[in-house]
Amino acid sequence: MKISNVLVPVDFSPPSKLAVDYGVALARSLRATLTLLHVVEYPSMAADPNQCNEDALKLSALLGSEDKGDLNVQTVVKVGDVHDQIHSTLREVNADFIVLGTHGRGLLGRAFVGSVTQKMLRKLHVPVLTVCHVTGPLKFGRILFASDLSAAAQEAFGFALELAAQTKSDLTVLHVMDYPGLNYGVLEADTSVREELADIARSRVDEMAARAKERGVTVETLLVRGKAAEEILKAAEKNDANLILLAIEQKGLIEKTFLGSTAERVVRDAYVPVLSVPVTVAEEKERRLAS
Repeated sequence: MKISNVLVPVDFSPPSKLAVDYGVALARSLRATLTLLHVVEYPSMAADPNQCNEDALKLSALLGSEDKGDLNVQTVVKVGDVHDQIHSTLREVNADFIVLGTHGRGLLGRAFVGSVTQKMLRKLHVPVLTVCHVTGPLKFGRILFASDLSAAAQEAFGFALELAAQTKSDLTVLHVMDYPGLNYGVLEADTSVREELADIARSRVDEMAARAKERGVTVETLLVRGKAAEEILKAAEKNDANLILLAIEQKGLIEKTFLGSTAERVVRDAYVPVLSVPVTVAEEKERRLAS
């Protein structure tokens, strides 16, 4: 895992300004370039032809003198559709990480940042860090990796492991036995079946723990029963997690229950940042390098 360019879209709302703070902290921690983007939509541009210049100054003002001095920072102002311009900028600056501030209203809110976040989670091929109810500065110490034990989660675990190693964080691997009959293709008919499913889950979680130990990462495992989103949020609070990491399996839309509604609920309600990692990260990078 190599994060070399962090992109932060900014609409100057409080959540997006918080996202800038997190983008600065990430760029400094990972020694990455920081790109701040603001998109001027057409009606606003038509009303004030000087809008782009003014917004460029506002972007620069979000950074302290220390940030400008020791970080590689670039500011970009574009005109057009917000979603389209985020995607085009992502390609142009070769960003491999995006930080978004989002509101906690409704499903993911109906304001600018909320609607954009929802689209980004569905369509982007790079990790997306969302901040919603977060009030404190970004820090690393414990990463909570929530796994449904799917192939997507297994792939994302490699990302979680590398991030923990790079940031010297401890790692908690959580699996929530939500609907085990659906997860493993069998009906939960009796106690013996439930115990067998739990044994399978425990074995897979233990395998991930073994990989973490080989990498030199301090790890603990949690296996609980309940509703996935509720248990993830509870575990983050109880274990003092600084970051929640989820796998997103991309098929054009978020389709799986765990990776769809659960991810949206966690993003909306978490009091710590949530990092959503698409399983297409590796193959997308290879495709971009080959093109």
